[in-house]
Amino acid sequence: MKPSGIFQLKEPRDLLKKLHHDLVRLRQDTMDQYAAFDFFVTAEHLIDWLYPKSESERKNLRASSPLLALCSHIANGSKHFEATARHHGSFSDSEVHHGEFSNEFNTDFDVSGLLLTLEGEAKRSFGEKAYAHELAERVYEYWAKTLGAENETG
Repeated sequence: MKPSGIFQLKEPRDLLKKLHHDLVRLRQDTMDQYAAFDFFVTAEHLIDWLYPKSESERKNLRASSPLLALCSHIANGSKHFEATARHHGSFSDSEVHHGEFSNEFNTDFDVSGLLLTLEGEAKRSFGEKAYAHELAERVYEYWAKTLGAENETG
């Protein structure tokens, strides 16, 4: 018999809890590249956990949302070093941005963070540049709402 999940991560809502754990790390330090990596890879695989036997469902869900398409591109670009699949067209560059103001300031100021240059539908939806921690907040809200857990953690 093949195992389902790993340790106490057995179902999509368990993976959502891990996603929240990674989001808390990113909130605490918006420059934490490891937390960003963990967050986006976990978020990308929530789709796989929801539809483990249906590639078409997974593909359709990713294609239905600029946010999920962007998340997929970030996750696969980081996990595989380079995202070469044709459907990945959501961002063109990433940088560690050292801003002039501390992170206690609103992001309308030049604060430090992990910054992505967006392309295509992601750019039309979220602007030319986006901080990873802000995208992570949106992704988490999406999954919490989708899985009916928006009031459990935050």
